[in-house]
Amino acid sequence: MADTKPRPDNVPAENEYHSTHWLLIVTYLAAIAATAVLIVNAG
Repeated sequence: MADTKPRPDNVPAENEYHSTHWLLIVTYLAAIAATAVLIVNAG
């Protein structure tokens, strides 16, 4: 499906990820840490 859409001129053809982006891992770690802080401070 992605091949049928025209690509804008300012987007290079190699603009794609084939593995997990590092920022996704950082976001999950931050969410887990924030949840842990809330649980620890709740009691």
